[in-house]
Amino acid sequence: MSLIKQLWIGIIVLLLLVLSGNFVISTLTAKTYLQEQLRLKNIDNANSLALSISQMPEKDPITLELLITAQFDAGHYEYIIFQDANQKPIVARNFEEHTPTATTVPQWFSKYVKFNVAPGIAQVQDGWQQAGTLIVKSHSRYAIEALWHNTRDLLDWFIVATLLSGLIGSFILKYISRPLDLVVHQAEAIGERRFITSEEPKTKEFQRLVRAMNTLSQGVKQMLDKEARQLEVLRRESQKDPITGLANRTHFLNLLDTLLTREDAQSSGILVMARVMNLNELNNQLGHQQVDQILRVLADALNGIQGSYAHSYAGRLNGSDFVLLTPTDTPIDIFSADLSQRLSFQLLASGFDKIALPLALCNFTSSDKRNELLHKLDGALAQAELKGNRAIVMLENNQTNYAQHNLSEWRTAITASLSAQTIALAKFPVRNTNGDLIHHETAARLKLDRDFKSAGYFMHWAVRLGLMPDVDLAIIKLALLQLGHTSEPLAINISAASLCSANFREQLIALLRNEPEHTKNLWLEFPEICMLRHLEELRAFSTRLRSLGCRIGLEHVGLEFTQFGDLQAMGLSYLKIDSAITRDIDSNTSSQTFVQSLCTLGHSLGIVMIAEGVISDAEQQSLRKIGLDGFTGSHII
Repeated sequence: MSLIKQLWIGIIVLLLLVLSGNFVISTLTAKTYLQEQLRLKNIDNANSLALSISQMPEKDPITLELLITAQFDAGHYEYIIFQDANQKPIVARNFEEHTPTATTVPQWFSKYVKFNVAPGIAQVQDGWQQAGTLIVKSHSRYAIEALWHNTRDLLDWFIVATLLSGLIGSFILKYISRPLDLVVHQAEAIGERRFITSEEPKTKEFQRLVRAMNTLSQGVKQMLDKEARQLEVLRRESQKDPITGLANRTHFLNLLDTLLTREDAQSSGILVMARVMNLNELNNQLGHQQVDQILRVLADALNGIQGSYAHSYAGRLNGSDFVLLTPTDTPIDIFSADLSQRLSFQLLASGFDKIALPLALCNFTSSDKRNELLHKLDGALAQAELKGNRAIVMLENNQTNYAQHNLSEWRTAITASLSAQTIALAKFPVRNTNGDLIHHETAARLKLDRDFKSAGYFMHWAVRLGLMPDVDLAIIKLALLQLGHTSEPLAINISAASLCSANFREQLIALLRNEPEHTKNLWLEFPEICMLRHLEELRAFSTRLRSLGCRIGLEHVGLEFTQFGDLQAMGLSYLKIDSAITRDIDSNTSSQTFVQSLCTLGHSLGIVMIAEGVISDAEQQSLRKIGLDGFTGSHII
């Protein structure tokens, strides 16, 4: 029961007790007072009338009856009786109500409040002799009515006082309990594994409580921050080259595998390999520190390419070989010229312009095999090395052929497919450690070029054209339609472009409010990049989605994810660890340590941890031992 209800009940009970006592005392006092007044009135009226009769020279019955009748009609009497000396009535007048008169006094009140008033008795003298006795009793109806009006006024005041007291008390309680609302909000946040702090109120009792809650939140947050720092160290050890900070060989090859197999990855791009020639001689001539500086300058140049081309990854394969993976539709000759210019400028600015750095580039598509690509690229690099210094060799025979050749044609094709609703959802099961279904992970299929194409085929074009909010909204509509025919949960990917669209967010909220029976089976997941670059939009939007019953998660987690101080305030339900981290984890101890720490931290926040891209039983068994809660990939059916 709420405090407001308890306050109302307390006020009503308290005022009821006060009124009951006041009612009893007031009624008894008023009744006693009115009875006394009626008694005195009876005596006064009896003496006055007796005196008038005593002064009459003739006391014949007719004159007496006329006088008594006049007195009876002039006042409010119950009866007036004149008796002779032998107590025999000579004249008697009694109140008789032949027609009922309107009264405001309830019968139950008249029944329980009875007036017991003694009549007035006076002796009538005839000279020195007693002529008779006069008995006068006033009617008590008007006294009862006066008492009832007084009682009713008390009842009316009780109702008014109760309402005023309740309203004033509610406002006062609401004002006083504001700090309590903060405490409740903070407690609910802790229950959701969101460790926030609140401003201490001025009320001493609440101040102590809020201070204790803040201490708890800060303690847990510090623990999470410490775990996050340790996790970042583990991530660098397992994924990064210690000298350059680029992805190490194992992690880069896993990234390449993921890009070639992932549904939502761009279906084409450019792979670059660069080699620092005569590295051993440079070590002997310049020393290890100077050579390490050269390698870091080269890594900075490759990182600059990563910033210019979305979803690019740079890595170091061995001591002298660097590699760059760039999903792009830019022609290879234009990309090659841009890359060569950047590298030359960076080396010149750092004073290392004499360094020989041959390059090899080739196109790739999602149908290519990793080993074949690297073998082909290695051969091209050998050719560039023979040419010397800054030679460049390009292989263009793997370029993707699109039916659309420009942005206008892509816009027309995607818009036409959305208008015709030629959209399909491919489903891939996500299962827990017992093999039970957690949800179906969905992948969009859009009909383009007379065939249903995966997201990697069209998504980067849709992003460039600003059509991803329309695509995502159409996919969610299709998912809600399918949820109307099945009770199995569906997970839908929402792009960063859609998250940043205010129009998309409002349309999705309105759509989900119209489908409240399906939202509990709708799992919405955002890419990891949203957590890093669009934190405020993600936090606000996920809060609204959770209030509608949806479960919110992140996908492809772990490549850059270290901001667990923000994760604890997000209220996420699940995380999907990128397959680039879990690939061959059964034989990679450093990745095992990193993923285990990631799971421990996620579980401390009540988050379900799911591994993406599981391709073998050995991977699944190793991930299960580490502590993963669910799995998805080609091995999971």
